[in-house]
Order: sequence, then structure tokens, then C-alpha cells
Amino acid sequence: MKPAAAVVAAVLLTAACAGGPPPAPTGLTQGYLPPDRMSALVAEAGTWRDHGDLAASEALRALEDTDRWWMAIAQAELRPPEAAQHFDCVLGTRLTASPRPALTRIMNRLLADSAAVAARLAASHPRPRPVAADPSRRACQRMTDADRSSGSWPATGAVVGAAYGELFASLAPDRAAAARAMGREIGLSRAVCAMNWPSDVEDGLRLGQAVYVHAETAPEFQPELEAARAELAAARAEGLTSPACAAERRALRPDAG
Repeated sequence: MKPAAAVVAAVLLTAACAGGPPPAPTGLTQGYLPPDRMSALVAEAGTWRDHGDLAASEALRALEDTDRWWMAIAQAELRPPEAAQHFDCVLGTRLTASPRPALTRIMNRLLADSAAVAARLAASHPRPRPVAADPSRRACQRMTDADRSSGSWPATGAVVGAAYGELFASLAPDRAAAARAMGREIGLSRAVCAMNWPSDVEDGLRLGQAVYVHAETAPEFQPELEAARAELAAARAEGLTSPACAAERRALRPDAG
């Protein structure tokens, strides 16, 4: 039976939980990275290596139907504004309680850059997903045949999660470590879901941090960051909290009681 609190969390955190790999952002598809920086990131990434992934992935089967599994389902949604909810508990607010257009814009652009870099690498260095290598493996989300056969490396969700983590660390320096940790959890959810191998996640997390560093150099980035910072400050001043936080704590600290 599904833990009740975890089901509540999945419903609250996910407005439209996407099946398959993280989709491209809607409306805005232009990221921050110019072609030369995009190419540099792709060239620096290298290719995938198997670092004992089969055993590490198999060990994650133990998380099926646990609170962490249901959290991974919710974190499959990476499109803004819904994806901002993954940072509600870290920041002590509810980011989707009101429109946050600047935050949504900057997240959309980071998503576009992250997805574009990951797609280029996946096309040039294909690797089967865990759910493709082992048809008996459960995925924690709906999948099409195309999703199942798409490339596993690097984990796009990990690239996006790390970029988001860096963003919220910049927006809320007092919660920087927790924001980066949540970005990492978003990436790890892709391995929990058997969508990516653990080393695909680790490579994706490093790539997402690099995406953010490169994005910061775009002339328009800092003004957009300041606008998003003002929105976040206003959101935190509202004093709202997310009812999903208890389930999130239990998912991340199952032995805490």
C-alpha cells in the first residue's frame, strides 16, 4: 500500500507528472548558452563509463514503493513553474502560490540549455537505460517505447536538477547547501526511477553545475537573476509552507522516525 503522506506529496508536488525523459520547455526554447559555449561543454563532457552501474542500480530496487520512490515520481516533473515546488521545503515557502514570471523564465532557460547539452551527448554516445537493459525493471513513471529506447547518458534530469540547485543557491545564499542538496536529489531520482544508471546521474550533476557557470556569463543573466531574487524574497515573506514537507523529510530520512 502506498504511504498516505507520500501520495499526498506526489499529488501536491506534481501538477502534471511527465512520463519519459524531461520534456523541452514550452513557449521559451532559447537558453543562455551561445553555440560556442554549448559546443565547449559537449567537448569537455567526454563519454560514459560503466562504474559498477549494474550492481548499484540493482540495489536501488529496494526503494520501490517507499517514500523515496514516490518522491522520485514527483520529481520527474522538471518544467517550470511546477518544478519550483521541489524547493518549497528547502526555502520554507510555496513558490507556486502566486505567479513568479522571472523565476519561471530563468528556470525555463536553464532547462533549455540543460536539455540541449544532454541531447547532443546522448545522440553521440548512446547508452541503453536500465529499463531497456532489463525489461523486468519497473520505471516509476509512464513510458512510451521511444522513451524506453532513448539514451541514458548523461541523465538529463540530473543536469537540470543540478542547474536548478545552483540557481536556488544563488537566489537564497542562506539555504545554498540545502538547495544544492535538493538539486542532487532530483538527479538521484532518475536512478531511483531506473531511467538512468547511477554514473549517468553523477556525470549529469557535474554537467548541470557547468551549465549554470556558463549561463552566468550571459549578459542578460544577472538582471534576470535579480528579478527572480526579488520574487523569491517576496515568496518567503508570505509565510506559506508546503503540506508536502513531512513526506519529503520522511523520504530523505526514513530512519528519523
